Amino acid sequence: MVFDVIEQLQRSQSMSELPEILKSVSDIVEFDYFLFGLAIPNTITNSDVLMFDNYPSEWRKSYDSEGYVKRDPIVQYSISSYLPITWSQIMESSDYKKKDLEIMWEANANGLKAGFSVPIHGTIGEFGMISFASSIGTSEQQMKYADAIPVIQMVIPALQDTIRRLRAAQEKEPQAKLTKREIECLTWATEGKSSWEISQILGCSERTAIFHLTNAATKLGATNRYQAISKALLSGVINPSFS
Repeated sequence: MVFDVIEQLQRSQSMSELPEILKSVSDIVEFDYFLFGLAIPNTITNSDVLMFDNYPSEWRKSYDSEGYVKRDPIVQYSISSYLPITWSQIMESSDYKKKDLEIMWEANANGLKAGFSVPIHGTIGEFGMISFASSIGTSEQQMKYADAIPVIQMVIPALQDTIRRLRAAQEKEPQAKLTKREIECLTWATEGKSSWEISQILGCSERTAIFHLTNAATKLGATNRYQAISKALLSGVINPSFS
């Protein structure tokens, strides 16, 4: 059934289809609730946030109005971790303040009795997580984690690819197309090289290096080379070299 979900994601034509697909995933792993959140950076200081869930509405209202996202232990864990974690593991951990763990108890009182979360980290700085929760207590759900978590780990890459594809289709302007020389100049600029140093590395004049950097900035809609570097990295125009 998980492969059917992946096929649905690959065929999807709109973000509006994702909540229903995520609900079908929660049915497969036999958890009542799901929450998917992903922040996708546009610049270093600005991100688009996608959020889909079927959590109890009163709990979501309370969570949002109290600004719990800033203290939520699950969010804290997901920021710096990659491995799945059960909520009982977080509750038993000494890494979080008692006041913050009270958020988990409040969630429990609102029907989210047990659950697990999987952090999501993307290649261009995306950050988020996907969580599944049950109205049944931890002891009853314990046996399901071993089967559920691998399913979610299979779905996440397909979900990320789908979101990337749908966002690209929504873009009014195509991604900037930089020449090989412009990419080389920007790549060396990320290493802190000056225009003169770049010219020496690439065997061209400093004026030519500046010309390529200026063209790259213009194509990326940046006002200077530093903003151009930021936009190029976040859009995937330049990537770390593995050669």
